[in-house]
Amino acid sequence: MHAHQPGQIIDTPNSHGMFMLGTASLYLCHMPMFTKEDHRYQVTLKVHLDPASMAAFTADKAQNPTAVYNLSNLESDLFTLPDLANGTVTQYQAAIYRGYSNAGGGTPGPAIVDSATVFVDRVVRYRAFIDGVPRPAQLTYVLFGDANGVYLDHYITQDPDFQHLAVLAETPAWLAAGQIAAGVEVAFVGMPSVPIGCQSPLGAGDFQVAYQGRADAVQSVRLAAGATIWYSTGNMLNVTDPCPESDK
Repeated sequence: MHAHQPGQIIDTPNSHGMFMLGTASLYLCHMPMFTKEDHRYQVTLKVHLDPASMAAFTADKAQNPTAVYNLSNLESDLFTLPDLANGTVTQYQAAIYRGYSNAGGGTPGPAIVDSATVFVDRVVRYRAFIDGVPRPAQLTYVLFGDANGVYLDHYITQDPDFQHLAVLAETPAWLAAGQIAAGVEVAFVGMPSVPIGCQSPLGAGDFQVAYQGRADAVQSVRLAAGATIWYSTGNMLNVTDPCPESDK
């Protein structure tokens, strides 16, 4: 237990749900919440699993290719997100689930692995929410991945907002592999960041994006049908879900 002193802000070890992206290369995206101090972070990890758990996950996903997979560390292995970022936590035990619903503030589907060992290879992104920072004028995402898959993660700034994870149809040739691995911000040209919608703002097609928001560095990315892995304004992200019907 942490002894909180006046003026201190200390995260409490907790369970952290994370969506799973990819198989040949596996990435985890934290389920952020403005509503809880321990979860006010946007975090992306590159990880690998113990061989038995990875085999079970990939076999299940092959049978359910459109399912949303997620994992959460076990109650017996709680940690803080800062301890992931500072390297204190380099592996942990987690249950892997097939499917996820916003019902009840967030409910995973059936467990396909009860206790997998998650090895943290690299922290791709770690960013705490900062109150008062304005939204980007244009719809902005973090682009990251590798030769096995390149993904988009919506850049979340303030309540209300949305979490959106999508996979690109092809690797952007205009970025070096090292930049993609590190993750870069891209702003979708001509697409304002507000209003907050109740479904993905990105469909299939080619989109113009500004690298790091720069007007002098506009390139294109392509999304195929079914590119969205997860989209939600719920899951306790916002104090009040602007799209409560999407939770049903």
